[in-house]
Amino acid sequence: MHYLEAPSGIRWHYRLDGEGDRLLFLHGWGVDRSIWQQQEKHFIRTHRVLTLDLPGHGKTSWQKISLGEMAQDILFLLAYAGFDKISVVGSSFGGLLALKMMTLDPAKFRSLIFVGSQPKFARSADYPFGLESGRIRQLARQLDANYPSMVDIFFRSLFTKEERASRRFKWIQRFRRGGGYPRKDALLELLDVLRDEDLRGHLAALNVPVQFINGTQDYICPRDAFSYLKERVPQARVEWFEQCGHYPFISKPREFNRVLEDFLQQGMRKN
Repeated sequence: MHYLEAPSGIRWHYRLDGEGDRLLFLHGWGVDRSIWQQQEKHFIRTHRVLTLDLPGHGKTSWQKISLGEMAQDILFLLAYAGFDKISVVGSSFGGLLALKMMTLDPAKFRSLIFVGSQPKFARSADYPFGLESGRIRQLARQLDANYPSMVDIFFRSLFTKEERASRRFKWIQRFRRGGGYPRKDALLELLDVLRDEDLRGHLAALNVPVQFINGTQDYICPRDAFSYLKERVPQARVEWFEQCGHYPFISKPREFNRVLEDFLQQGMRKN
């Protein structure tokens, strides 16, 4: 495990392992880098893998920070680690962050993989696919009043009934309890980022291989959004995981790793 203080003043916690092409995993809101455990184990055999804790999550420090500053920090960390021409896998908020990073330094990217993620998470008159802003504000109020129990309730809601009934979900719950909780102030601030950010205008500029991976029952990133996304990123591949919610890479790690591995190999052949 390593730490690096970035230009923002945040002390980032990260892990580097393996050798080969560079692969970065970015987790989402309310979890930490350990959520990629099954992917890290698999891909360090063929890739140089970087995982990190986002600000206020895991062991990374916290101070109020914009999405752009966060993206700049990670680009600083990538340069420090000697990461050039990277593939980035972003789950939920992590996908939004990956897209912001690419707008700042597009030459660094080899490919982008969005998992349960989209360029805008809040619903609006011209984008009916995200969460209602009122629902996001309600989550913030519930979190403020009932922390950390609300973190557990929200995490559970991201899995389908079928996933929660599985034997693997019992392991997921035990694993989740061992990781601690993010800072409440970080969660509240990043909810505001999720509500306010709109990166749709950057989709047309994507000129690298793109993969969307999604659960068919993910209410955070609903299936209806993908006709919109495919129109704007026509080169993108889309893979659906049946009876899965927001985290197919946790519920079905072997299947997810095969999909990701195939995509990365195809991208290498094109490059």
